[in-house]
Amino acid sequence: MPQAILPILTNLLVAAMFVGAFLVTAHTYPMVRRARWFALAYVFGALEPLTNLGIWLGANVAAMQTVGFVGFLTALVTMALALSHYHRRRPMWACAAAILVGGCIWRIATIDVARGGIWYQLSFQSWFALGSILCAAALRRHTTPSLLNRCLVTVFIITALHFWAKAGFAIALGTGMTEREFAGTIYAVISQTSSGLLMIAAGLLIVASFLHSVVRATQTEALSDPLTGLPNRRAFEQWLKVAQGDGMQLPLSVAIIDVDHFKHFNDRFGHAVGDEVLREVAACLDRNRPSVSRAARLGGEEFVLLLPMDPQAAFLVVEKIRLAIAQLAYKDTDPITVSIGMATMEGGETTSDLLRRADRALYRAKAAGRDRCEIDSLDPEAASSVARPALKLVARQ
Repeated sequence: MPQAILPILTNLLVAAMFVGAFLVTAHTYPMVRRARWFALAYVFGALEPLTNLGIWLGANVAAMQTVGFVGFLTALVTMALALSHYHRRRPMWACAAAILVGGCIWRIATIDVARGGIWYQLSFQSWFALGSILCAAALRRHTTPSLLNRCLVTVFIITALHFWAKAGFAIALGTGMTEREFAGTIYAVISQTSSGLLMIAAGLLIVASFLHSVVRATQTEALSDPLTGLPNRRAFEQWLKVAQGDGMQLPLSVAIIDVDHFKHFNDRFGHAVGDEVLREVAACLDRNRPSVSRAARLGGEEFVLLLPMDPQAAFLVVEKIRLAIAQLAYKDTDPITVSIGMATMEGGETTSDLLRRADRALYRAKAAGRDRCEIDSLDPEAASSVARPALKLVARQ
């Protein structure tokens, strides 16, 4: 048995394993469904070791040569297209087509040319090097900088250089007088092993990229409210933990926002309409909040706003939001208003104390007739001094 048969079979098995891994990943996790493109690339890549086996077993040499060359070049080009498509960018179709068509024309034109010359080996390997460079270019142009992506770019650059280096090894070690003798040469062992290792490295890094995307998407889902798209209570609690850990840089205000009479609204107009109202309120809240603030849905009809600002500035923001929500139009339903309880961090307080005071202010807003904002302060006079000038400013606006 020729000594290169084992690495050829190994490459065939590895390609099949990656095809299966990509297809299973795409089926299991919808957010990486584009992984099917990578499976297709490895399907084409499997043609190269498969045709080498076919030649060794006595199949038509010219046909196997052409299929193997075109298959492997198509695999590299498809990989480049897959990398762009996976990152939701327009693939470099023109470059991919030029490499693939040029390679096919070259293969047909040189099918009967002697394989021992340096120019033949360099031109033969150059098409594969160009395919690898296209993969690296797709990554550089269409992906965000990250350690994984930088490693993948490096692998494809090394792969391109390795193809050109193989031309030198082919001349130095010999590739056999005929294609059937190729599998028995030392060069065939080196060629199949080196290319296989680099394709394994690329495949593993792509799988790692999928896993990173899945973990990131799972974390996002865990911290997001599925109805409104806002961060949820868990995300808000994490914000507070981070703020507490950083020594709670003051000033910091919290506003709890509650939709007035929402249960009655739900009972009268139905949960579907109620859900739509919550989405509209959340969008209005997100649209009108300052960029330095953070908004979340606590649950039910309650929302929360974290404002890194002093009481007067925070009160202006929440009053603006309250008025904006009151102006929203809901077809064939009652108007919607919100009650808001606000508190600003005092020296020596914890975040739990801050939330407790904001919640206390919310109950006061409800008891006072709703559709209003109440401030809880350790100094009642201070709360009044904040609200009066702020309300005048809001009125002027």
